[in-house]
Amino acid sequence: MTENRLPARKAATFRRKQYFVERALQLRFARFVILFALLASLVTGLIIFFTTFMILGQKLSQVYPQGRLVVIFRSAYIAAFMSLLVIIPILFYFSIKFSHRIAGPLPKIYQALRDIGNGRFQVNLVLREHDELKELADVINETATKLKEREKHK
Repeated sequence: MTENRLPARKAATFRRKQYFVERALQLRFARFVILFALLASLVTGLIIFFTTFMILGQKLSQVYPQGRLVVIFRSAYIAAFMSLLVIIPILFYFSIKFSHRIAGPLPKIYQALRDIGNGRFQVNLVLREHDELKELADVINETATKLKEREKHK
């Protein structure tokens, strides 16, 4: 382990303050999550719309005057739209936060691979507790160790 690296225990508890580490990757991920959620919401909304319009519309049209029924449906659709406006920023925040678990380790991984490529096999890649790609980091560490052993035996 080199002098400028934190010990494994401290590195695992280190919290990044910058959430955009790999900005393009994280924004693509967030866009995918939001589009998927919007598509699911749209399909669900259409199902609810047609269900309420077809079934309830016919039954309630005899109870409520037509003008009142339109107001009730319009209020329901506006409430659904407003809830989407509230949910989208929350969804964006959590998708960026989760993508940070994937994108956060990437600069360390890139640097470790560059070091190995340049013949510096003293790599000890330590990721935070909640980071993804830990298996990849373990494989990189194992590869660096094996390459260092081969270098010693030459």
